[in-house]
Amino acid sequence: MNSALHSLVKSLHHVAIVVPSIAEARRTYIETLGLTESEVEYVEDQKVNVLVCYAGGQRIELGEPAAEDSPVTRFLEKRGGGQHHLAYEVEDLDHALRVLKEKGVRLIDEEPRPGAHNTRIAFVHPKATGGVLTELVEMPKSS
Repeated sequence: MNSALHSLVKSLHHVAIVVPSIAEARRTYIETLGLTESEVEYVEDQKVNVLVCYAGGQRIELGEPAAEDSPVTRFLEKRGGGQHHLAYEVEDLDHALRVLKEKGVRLIDEEPRPGAHNTRIAFVHPKATGGVLTELVEMPKSS
């Protein structure tokens, strides 16, 4: 991973996997592997339904397209599903994006956007991170 991310990243937040159907994927991840799950959430900005599964303390997010023009619809058409991205938690997403931009890191999102579970997210271009689509996640501030 680009060294510009080194001091910005707190931890791995989740691994995202695109699936054609959360209902079908639930059989594998929940019923067969025994992971626990949250409720399915619709993420309007991405037009995707997300099911978070937990393997101990690790999050695996299953995403299914909720519309024909969802980015994950295109992913399914091209690749047939599978690992979509790795997500890293950052303390301050605005700061992280400024630092990355100043260091010349190629970004997909120069401004944060809404993510699942009231998070703020932004994507780093895979060409900047060794071919892996990378999401930065800022957790909601507690009130």
